[in-house]
Amino acid sequence: MQKKYLILGLGLSGKAAIALLLKQNKSVIVFDDNHIDEKNFDDEIKKQKIKILRDLDLRNPDFTNLDFKEIEKVVISPGFNPNHEIVKQAKKNNIEIISEIELALQYIKKSKVLKNKIIAITGTNGKTTLSKLLEHVLNKNSIKAVALGNIKVALCSYLLKLEAQDLIVLELSSFQLENIKTKLFDIAVITNITPDHLDRYKNFQDYANQKLNILKCLKKDKILYTTKKVVKSFIVKNNKINIKEVKEDIEDIAQKICLDLKIEKQNFLNALKTFKKVEHRLEFVREINDISFYNDSKATNVASVIYAVKKIKTPIILIAGGVDKGFGYKIWKKAFIGKVKCILAIGKSAKKIKNELTGFDVLIKKDLKSAVLKAFELAKKDESVLLSPGCSSFDMFKNFEHRGKNFKKIVSLLGEK
Repeated sequence: MQKKYLILGLGLSGKAAIALLLKQNKSVIVFDDNHIDEKNFDDEIKKQKIKILRDLDLRNPDFTNLDFKEIEKVVISPGFNPNHEIVKQAKKNNIEIISEIELALQYIKKSKVLKNKIIAITGTNGKTTLSKLLEHVLNKNSIKAVALGNIKVALCSYLLKLEAQDLIVLELSSFQLENIKTKLFDIAVITNITPDHLDRYKNFQDYANQKLNILKCLKKDKILYTTKKVVKSFIVKNNKINIKEVKEDIEDIAQKICLDLKIEKQNFLNALKTFKKVEHRLEFVREINDISFYNDSKATNVASVIYAVKKIKTPIILIAGGVDKGFGYKIWKKAFIGKVKCILAIGKSAKKIKNELTGFDVLIKKDLKSAVLKAFELAKKDESVLLSPGCSSFDMFKNFEHRGKNFKKIVSLLGEK
């Protein structure tokens, strides 16, 4: 009897994992806490035989409609709860649990389908911009590169159409790094490590350890690009890692990597001129009456808000808040002094923000629209309105993109004062 792969979670990663497994003629079982509708499957996948687990009795540790003896591996999606009862039972039955990324890496190693490098990038902030910047510069210099992973294109999906000479720039979140081990990374990057996702992890060190999992997949004698702060705080001194220290600056990191890939400095700078910044990351929206509006909806942790405030040189009316991720907001105080005139707090974390930012003018608003309207009312000439939430978006929006697009739509409808 052919053993099956159990896919946990039917989001982007889960669907991609299914497609890659079916390509290899593997049998697949799918489970998601949310209702699974076959309409969500691609036509090609619909033609295949996929067993869908429904109505699992999570109170029954034996899972009467799931025989773990027939499971070869469990592929867990990044958004699936790692403490779910079904995960606990898989571990109890000594079944290997891997991520969609690890599934893809195992496939690459076995099939030898990739002839070029994998540049793997993680970090609390800056990883998306760095991934897109490297993709842009490399392609401008005749190196076919593609940014994948946490950047909305799953690695498993791309492997279905991969060309052998493609260079992969792989953005990895802490969630995606939780269950990986195959040594295939030619270059690893850790942009920074600051508190995030403390609603998922035991503590900051636990979160940092997930980020450091990127080193498990770095090939022997290959390079880790990271900052002195990361090395000092997290890298074990006797660890035999080839480290190249960089500034905590996206362009500096990208330039050093490109120089090591034999791209001349001037060619890098020429490509940099045509790079379009990532949407929802310190994105300039418009100017009204000499008031600038910035969409930084991708700022979902406290450190990214500090970064945004430092980058904007004018006085700021800040819109912040959403779903709290387990960290405090007092850390903002030092960066906000002399820069942030007023904070408009929204979402579930609004009261916590107000309580912790004593000494600052904090107003609680019921939603994003009322916050934008109030910000426009308060802002004066040569000041900026900045949406930089420092929180997740799920209390009011589908994701940070949905939040950012709503902000831009509201701002676009503002009239002249």
